[in-house]
Amino acid sequence: MNIPENGKYQWLPILYNIIQYLKPKKIIEFGPGRGFTTVTMAMALKESGSDAIIDSYDIWDEDYWGDKDNCIKFFDEWGVKQLINLEHLNFYDWILSPVEDRDFDVLYFDIDNDGDKLLDLYKNVKHNIDNGSVVLFEGGSLVRDSYGKSPGKVKKMTDVKTEIGYKVLTENIKYSLSIIYNKDLYNLEY
Repeated sequence: MNIPENGKYQWLPILYNIIQYLKPKKIIEFGPGRGFTTVTMAMALKESGSDAIIDSYDIWDEDYWGDKDNCIKFFDEWGVKQLINLEHLNFYDWILSPVEDRDFDVLYFDIDNDGDKLLDLYKNVKHNIDNGSVVLFEGGSLVRDSYGKSPGKVKKMTDVKTEIGYKVLTENIKYSLSIIYNKDLYNLEY
C-alpha cells in the first residue's frame, strides 16, 4: 500500500482498503483540500488496475487549504493526475442537478462537516445508498463533534447518527472516518 502520510487523517489506510474492496467505477469527492484523500483513493484504484476516475470538487479557501494548482501538483507528484477530474463546484450546487447526473459508486464528503450538512447529503443521496452506493465522510465521532462550529448554531453529527444510520470506523479521534451504506447489500467491518 503506497499512500501519503497525514497525521490528521490516520485512517487513510482504511479508506484505501475500502476502495480496493468495493472496486468502484465512479467516485465523487467533495472537499479534497490538499488532496490526501484523493491521492489515497486514486492509489487504491491504480494499484488494483482499475480504470475508474475520481470526480473531485472543492470551492478552495486559499487561506486554509491552498488552491487547485497545489492539488494538481500533489496529484502529479503521486502519478495519479490522470485518474482525477478536479473542478470547482459547491456541493449545494451539485445537489440541484438532476438525480441521474448524480450517480456514483462511492462518495467521499469533507466540507467542514456538521450534522446539518450530513442531513443534506443523506437526503439527496439516499436513493444511491439504497441501490448500493457507499458514502464515506470525515467526522461522525463524539470527539469530532467537540470541534468546529459554535455549539447550538448547527446540529452535531452525532445528533443525526440514528436518522442517517452511519457507522463510525475510527472512534475517539478528532478527524474520524464514518460510512453510510446499505447493510442488506454489504457487510463492511473495519
